[in-house]
Amino acid sequence: MQKIIIISILSSLLFAENFVGVVKSIQGKVYVKRDSRVLNLNIGSILKRGDIIITKAKSSIGITFEDGSRVSLGENSIFNINRYIFKPSKNRYDIDLRLKKGKALFNSGKVGKIAPESVKFNIPEGVIGIRGTEFIVEVN
Repeated sequence: MQKIIIISILSSLLFAENFVGVVKSIQGKVYVKRDSRVLNLNIGSILKRGDIIITKAKSSIGITFEDGSRVSLGENSIFNINRYIFKPSKNRYDIDLRLKKGKALFNSGKVGKIAPESVKFNIPEGVIGIRGTEFIVEVN
């Protein structure tokens, strides 16, 4: 029975329109603004290009992207997935993320190693500590 459930989940992920990643951990109240809707996020929720992730007070989220990149967001964060293209068979990569507010820990996956110039992590203003392919950022 568990194998059937896992296969169903994986199939839905593979065929999800604009699939970019999945919620791996969550604490407290975390939402996604998708188009004109605001939806609750849970472990296993699928994330798409264009999503805006919003964490509330005493809340956090861990996201794993299709290429293995990981982002952890702290409380009171606003995080945009502007663009995310990971198509190794076509040699196409374009990751454009933006932390508008809050705290984030980012660890790049395959794209950061294969085509690091294709990864953009934007902030309006803030402090960044970088070490290799992993960094922590806080935006006030």
